[in-house]
Amino acid sequence: MLGELVSGAAEGLVLIQDSVACEGRALLKSFVAAAAQRAETVHVLSFELPELEFKAGLSAEVTPRILFHDAFRDPLGWSGRGSGLTLGEFSASELAARLAAASQGSATVVLDSLSWLLLRLPFPSVCQVLAQLPRRASAVGLKIVRCVALLHGDLHPPAQQDVLKALARLVVTLQPAPRSGQGGDGTPHAAVVFHRKRGSKFFQKRELFTILPGFVFKFLGELPPNGVSREDDAEDGRGPTAADPTADLTFNLRLSEAERRARESVPLPYHFSEEKKSSLLQTSTEEAKIYYEPDAADDFDEEDPDDDLDV
Repeated sequence: MLGELVSGAAEGLVLIQDSVACEGRALLKSFVAAAAQRAETVHVLSFELPELEFKAGLSAEVTPRILFHDAFRDPLGWSGRGSGLTLGEFSASELAARLAAASQGSATVVLDSLSWLLLRLPFPSVCQVLAQLPRRASAVGLKIVRCVALLHGDLHPPAQQDVLKALARLVVTLQPAPRSGQGGDGTPHAAVVFHRKRGSKFFQKRELFTILPGFVFKFLGELPPNGVSREDDAEDGRGPTAADPTADLTFNLRLSEAERRARESVPLPYHFSEEKKSSLLQTSTEEAKIYYEPDAADDFDEEDPDDDLDV
């Protein structure tokens, strides 16, 4: 699923959440390379890396389609010169005008990184820009197909992460791979992919992938929910183990062999013996009769049958 999303199926806000253990900039550049190869214009708003360092490793076919907006050298605008992006310009209207002046048509916007902005701007204002930017850009002739943002999950509280994930259409949370250094085409990476489609449908999968030279994405397989691949289970000689619901109980639910035999020897109350079955099923040819023997205290008066009642 992630391979199709990188190839162009992802739309709206795409959130790549990494951590100290799993860097996500390589996957971010995979989105950049795939968008450039589809002949889309790529606007890179870089706050953490200079231009040369960001473009390092990208092919010569990709770099000409990247429009770099440098916010690394002078993010606060103290120098007063140059055309770089400043922190004060991070608003939906100003960003839309800046991006539309550089290109028209379909485009992919890349934020490297969203964490840098969240640490320096009010959280609600950043969320408003993310929500309003596509509409403001569309009004001035620029169609933002997707906005890919890199988020360092270690730097933000869970509440902020939940809000950002609610705004996103695609969330890729990177995790340590079950087996690192498997060799072959590159280092494996694990990711939990949450994709929200139109119509309130969503899908979540755990996948294994690698990044080839030139930041080409390669899918390696789908991981089970516990995060351990089936191949790893086979190599280690262990299969999936089911949880024992009686493991931590304070009373015993299991029977010994003697208790099991004793239980099976007890006849059930609704199981009849052969003799009782035959007696119940036997039909009688005689006529049924009722015999009644009155008590001494019974008072039978044909004229007043209720004479014995105290009324």
